[in-house]
Amino acid sequence: MKIAINATSAVAGGGVTYIENLLYYLSKINTTHQYLIFTTLAGKDTFYFQHPNFEFLSFKIPSRSSILRLCWEQMFLPILLKRKEVDILFSPANVCPLFTKIPNVIMIQNIEPFRNGVSENQDLAQFVRLKILKLLTILSIKKARRVIFPSTKARIDIEKSGVLIKHAEVVYHGIDREIFHPCSEDNLLRQIKKKYGLDKWILYVSNIQRYKNFFELIKAFVLLTGKVEDNIQLVFAGECFDRKYYEEMKTFLVKQGYENRVIFLGNIPCEELPYLYSACVLFVFPSTCESFGLTLVEAMVCGTPILASKVEPMPEICANAAIYFDPMDPVAIADVIGKTLNDQEAISSLRKNAIERAKTFSWENTVIRTLKIFESIS
Repeated sequence: MKIAINATSAVAGGGVTYIENLLYYLSKINTTHQYLIFTTLAGKDTFYFQHPNFEFLSFKIPSRSSILRLCWEQMFLPILLKRKEVDILFSPANVCPLFTKIPNVIMIQNIEPFRNGVSENQDLAQFVRLKILKLLTILSIKKARRVIFPSTKARIDIEKSGVLIKHAEVVYHGIDREIFHPCSEDNLLRQIKKKYGLDKWILYVSNIQRYKNFFELIKAFVLLTGKVEDNIQLVFAGECFDRKYYEEMKTFLVKQGYENRVIFLGNIPCEELPYLYSACVLFVFPSTCESFGLTLVEAMVCGTPILASKVEPMPEICANAAIYFDPMDPVAIADVIGKTLNDQEAISSLRKNAIERAKTFSWENTVIRTLKIFESIS
């Protein structure tokens, strides 16, 4: 069977991590399947490896913008699939080609277009993009032979919009334990602290987008003045995808005199993340809209004490490995941070529960279940 995987949407964060692990574990499973991987120009450098069962093709048009990528998927991808005699197409970013007879499997990676208040604080281009993505997602669900959701919450959110979903599967993402694990104090950690100017820190790992709710966490941190140690920093690690939102936060921090206590690291090397997770005093995850929340699992496997938004799927993913809060209430966020920092017994319990809960997640199991879905429609 020839299985095509459309990886052109994977440009940063969890999308890249998912594709990397999907391809790696598929390559380790001994089958006669052939895999054809479509990538952007940059994506080929990220995902390419040599394997007799894998072929990689990269394209310029989907590299330029998300709108051009969506057009390319509908107009040109069906031609490629037919020419390459593909048996099944897997589209792990909501949308599949609507005008092809080739069986489609899709995964709902982005549920932002289906959340309430999606138009709030969005510029026109972003508003239009999300409306188009919502329409194409609905049509793709109707077209697909199988729909994969990374959490039960993701499926519920789509169903609430009135979409009838048949042949759906919930398949959690996994974790790479060779990279992510508890890290003790050593020379590398000391180098990382020196490199970024860190001492004691609260951590949030996420790409900067408005629905990720950075601003409410910043406001909560400012409210903690005089209630926590003055040397505690708030550290963000992740690429910026909303420059306007970022500038709003920076302006607020300057006005509050907090520009030196809130640190934006940007996109950092993956090998440094386990040290940031392991050494932080708390990992705080205030996002309001997730289909899974991969960095939560990364934090758990490192034994990090977690405070998270009470919005699903965060409780579904973390269970008893986190303390939850209202993500839209800076006072509530500040209160739970302050109480937890002053409760070493709670922190110890969170660390223990995180390690145990992380055992639920495995990339190998994720890929085995996903391959079975492919094979069920061959």
